[in-house]
Amino acid sequence: MKGNQKQKKKKVHLEWRRIFVGALAVVLVLAMLLPLISSAILNAHAATQSELKGQISSLKDSASEAAARKKEYQQQLDAIQNDKAQAQERKRILSEQLNAINAQVTSTETQINVYNTLIAEQEAALAEAQTKEQTAYERFCQRARSMEEAGTVSYWSVLFSAKSYSDLLDRLALVDEIMAYDNGVVESLTAARQEVEDTLAALNESKAELDEQKRQLDIQYAEQAAKVSEAQALFNELANQAEEAQALVEAEEAEIKRLEQEQAQKEKELQRLIDAQKVTFTTGSGYTYPLPAGNVTVTSQFGPRTHPITGKYHNHTGADIAAPGGTNIYAVQGGVVQTSAYAPSSYGEYVVINHGNGVTTLYAHMQRGSRKVKEGDVVSQGQVLGLVGMTGSATGNHLHLELRKNGVRQNPLPMFPSVKFIYW
Repeated sequence: MKGNQKQKKKKVHLEWRRIFVGALAVVLVLAMLLPLISSAILNAHAATQSELKGQISSLKDSASEAAARKKEYQQQLDAIQNDKAQAQERKRILSEQLNAINAQVTSTETQINVYNTLIAEQEAALAEAQTKEQTAYERFCQRARSMEEAGTVSYWSVLFSAKSYSDLLDRLALVDEIMAYDNGVVESLTAARQEVEDTLAALNESKAELDEQKRQLDIQYAEQAAKVSEAQALFNELANQAEEAQALVEAEEAEIKRLEQEQAQKEKELQRLIDAQKVTFTTGSGYTYPLPAGNVTVTSQFGPRTHPITGKYHNHTGADIAAPGGTNIYAVQGGVVQTSAYAPSSYGEYVVINHGNGVTTLYAHMQRGSRKVKEGDVVSQGQVLGLVGMTGSATGNHLHLELRKNGVRQNPLPMFPSVKFIYW
């Protein structure tokens, strides 16, 4: 009888050791895997965050360069401000200075967007760390419940149920191992969460700084408006100088005549390639409006008009639609870029798209250096071609749009029957 009781106690003791060793194995596996998983997640976020910080650094460099250019142009402008003979040079410098201001604005706005993305990355990393910590805690509780169900209520009860001094030492060693690894899991996850929280706090501080920069954008927008007004005043000055104004118009007309000859030749060569299917594209359906919705004010219609500089009647080759500087300009249909160039005396920065079957569209007076396509590129309907500006012969920011069918200019506005234009 005593022998049976002894064997039974030994069996219970062995069963208890088996359960405990099994629990310890689970803890060891979790302790080893969780930090690795957490580390992998944090490293993945760190890589993304590093890339975003690199973008921000590059944008700040670009903004600094734009600010330096703006200052340099102002110095050049001050040097010739009172020299009426250099009115054209003043106009060029004003345009370049406005582009530098536009670059500053774009850089700051982009920085804000990148920082928002970076903060979102950090918030996601924090949420993941918190989830990992909660999971570890739940597993710890589940382990404790499993031990209780196996006949042990707590670490203390495990120790107090020891049958001998050596048994107590064994139990104490196992409990120490389990507690050490449990603490290690919690501490590693807590450290990871703290790291993310610290990073997030720093980024929130940076975001506050960028919010202040965003408020400064109002100042930059005011600078833009002032430069446009200054350019308009310069054109008014030229308009009061009939001789200079006439020279400008003659230069414009001569340049347009030369460009017409070039376009006719290019169109002929390109049509040959299209007919031979060496150049292929899809025009799309109908006509996409070339500006974002809301930009519907027509400042000058197609056909006879009073020239804005000379005040004399002449034939306007397209339609002028007002829009803020830097507004996207879209291709009305798909096609191939017939011309992408700069004509200082007339169209300024401009793009011509050949849509096939003798149809071409022209988009003029884009911001200096804003053309997004080059000659020979195949473009899709609605693709951005450049940004609204006032280069060339222009008295303000607008899109000059031309439509040609078989070499004959036509009014482009009927292409958009659903648009309710406002006419000046």
